[in-house]
Amino acid sequence: MSFWIKIKNGIAANLSKILNKEVFAKELVLTPNQEMGDLGWPIFALAKELGRNPAELAKEIAKKYPTENNIKAKATGPYLNFVINKKYLAKNIIKEIEEQKEKYGHNENLKNKKIMVEFAHPNPFKSFHIGHLRNILLGESIVRVLEAQGAKVIRTNYQGDIGMHIAKCLWSFQKIDSKDYPTTTDLKVALLGKCYAEGSQAFENIPEAQAEIKEINKKIYSGEDEKIKNLWTLGKNWSLEKFHEIYQRVYSHFDCEYMESEMITDCREYIKQAEVKGILEKSDGAIVFKGEKHGLETRVFLNSEGLPTYEGKELALAYREFSDFGKIDLCIHNVAVEQKSFFAATFKVEELLDEKRFKGKQYHNAYEFVGLKKGKMSSRLGNVILGNDILNEAKENIKKIIAEKNNSLGDDKIEIIAVAAVKYAFLKISAFKYLAFDMEESINLSGNSGPYILYTYARIQSIFKKIINHKTLIINTDFEKLSDTREFSLIKKLAIYSEIIEAATKNYDPSEIAKYIYELAQMLNDYYHAIPILQADEETKNARLALLNSISQVIKNGLGLLGIEVVEEM
Repeated sequence: MSFWIKIKNGIAANLSKILNKEVFAKELVLTPNQEMGDLGWPIFALAKELGRNPAELAKEIAKKYPTENNIKAKATGPYLNFVINKKYLAKNIIKEIEEQKEKYGHNENLKNKKIMVEFAHPNPFKSFHIGHLRNILLGESIVRVLEAQGAKVIRTNYQGDIGMHIAKCLWSFQKIDSKDYPTTTDLKVALLGKCYAEGSQAFENIPEAQAEIKEINKKIYSGEDEKIKNLWTLGKNWSLEKFHEIYQRVYSHFDCEYMESEMITDCREYIKQAEVKGILEKSDGAIVFKGEKHGLETRVFLNSEGLPTYEGKELALAYREFSDFGKIDLCIHNVAVEQKSFFAATFKVEELLDEKRFKGKQYHNAYEFVGLKKGKMSSRLGNVILGNDILNEAKENIKKIIAEKNNSLGDDKIEIIAVAAVKYAFLKISAFKYLAFDMEESINLSGNSGPYILYTYARIQSIFKKIINHKTLIINTDFEKLSDTREFSLIKKLAIYSEIIEAATKNYDPSEIAKYIYELAQMLNDYYHAIPILQADEETKNARLALLNSISQVIKNGLGLLGIEVVEEM
């Protein structure tokens, strides 16, 4: 438990004794300004309940509050506020950060919980586009936030390696001589894209081709045609090769990558079980879930041609996910909002089929769509905004900005800054709001951007480079030397970091962390410009350096939860 939470718990416990009713720590909030105090407790509801004047009630409670050296209660009009001794808070928060380092802000709220996060979901034979990019960046951050709360997290990825889109691609792909196959990953996936486009046009415009493609689709499902099977395997491997490059580029990995094709055999058995139990029923030659009786839509699980649908295969996936890694407390499906109806129906079928295993243990994290704020981005496929193209374009822009500043950063550092620019731009917006990506805004060194925060972090490191042994924090530093109001505001900002992580966890929304880091960076830069950090006596300088060291650590920690690496110089 963090020192800040202990303070809030202590105040809440004292209030509970005085009022003879339970007061919760979460009810205590930061005051709008330091003149009022540091923490406030809303008293209007209690005053109304007791039929009392709020100002008189606040005075009465403040008078009864235990007299302590470090925390004092005071009534300010109709408000009950608490003043925390500045030296006491500064010393303990900075000490806590120094001791816990990258673990600062973490807790064990989810200890002994095993949570699966299923994310990314690109489909082989298709491009990894901007939507997949939002998915993987959001999913990766959610994993890290859950781990920071003590959960054991299993990373899974479900990829659609069967379906009509593949049949369309193979229809054209089978006509290419193997000696003409490209040798680089990018050219391989470009060829698959070209074949898919040709197959799609043929399917729409040529009746004979449409029939041939439907037949190929059946062969993919049966696996009996060796030529089609080999081409399917080859194309899938080409796609996965490129996907893995992207996963590595954005610092993601998976404990298991499930494939849709793996679910075909088992899903038929689960569909049969659900039909026997009356959960699913025959309708026009198909097997469906008539969801209207549950306030849901009707969904097809086995089509009239006898092929399992995406819904049908989801049954097999659910059983695999809830058995391959032992008991699962929760499975989070990180999938765009358009699939709300799909998950509502499949979750219900799974619960009806096996209540003990599934009920209340699945959650659809329905994030919103993503697009461009303005203009167009270069894309090798013209009408598709590729995830890798966004990263590449960000990198080229960052390279130009760095060159203009006469800075000679290596390619590895420029890559880190570019990835940070894109990741932060995607994650600073709530997952449940439409994201309009703006490249110009994402690379801005002075705005609400990843590069701005990295620059702030690097600025602190540049100060430390001038000081010998700056990393050795002297706990006995006289923190009363931190006399500027900006310094105490920064300390309180550092103190609430663990609460920010909790909020991000509760809502599965890392934008809470992004907002916090940006505000901390802004406060630090205001402080940096107003206060001469090193132009002071030794004790004051030590106290300021201790504060900067803590800010640096928390910025790095917060960025880490967003899946962003830092650079020491920019």
